[in-house]
Amino acid sequence: MDFLPPGKEQSLIPLVQDFPNLVIIRSLTKFYSIPGLRLGYAIAAPQRLQRWQAWRDPWSVNILAEVAGIAALQDQEFRQQTWDWLAPTREKLFQDLTAIPGLEPHLGAANFLLVQSKYSVAQLQMQLLQARKILIRDCLSFPELGDRYFRVAIRTVAENQGLVDGLISILS
Repeated sequence: MDFLPPGKEQSLIPLVQDFPNLVIIRSLTKFYSIPGLRLGYAIAAPQRLQRWQAWRDPWSVNILAEVAGIAALQDQEFRQQTWDWLAPTREKLFQDLTAIPGLEPHLGAANFLLVQSKYSVAQLQMQLLQARKILIRDCLSFPELGDRYFRVAIRTVAENQGLVDGLISILS
């Protein structure tokens, strides 16, 4: 959700006041590149949060994580730069993957693309890792997708081009 600029979000947060059992959990780790901190927050009706407060650990985060989280949430410039960078970079990677025969990327709003492949993703994954040291995420944990889908993160322009070049060399 953080990767969507203001006005593009699709959130259930406004429904929290109407549904007392609804809890929205948000993570700060991906957008702000702080996965080791395991930092996030919950949005819910006050009564629900009070009940959680009664049984949660007394030390939910350490002081360093707290300071990092506050600083991250206050960094409006970083957020804007990310939104400005992500959309055109994602579109370029989408177009480049679309041009590769046998691949059909699905355009989305997140910081990754889901790509359908006419080829075995397990084999493609292995070849790409061996040849280019690039790892694509298979979607085997989603049984409905099977071995014909993979996911790629939107990275820097150079890293995205490396992925595209690797896929072209393997699939041609």
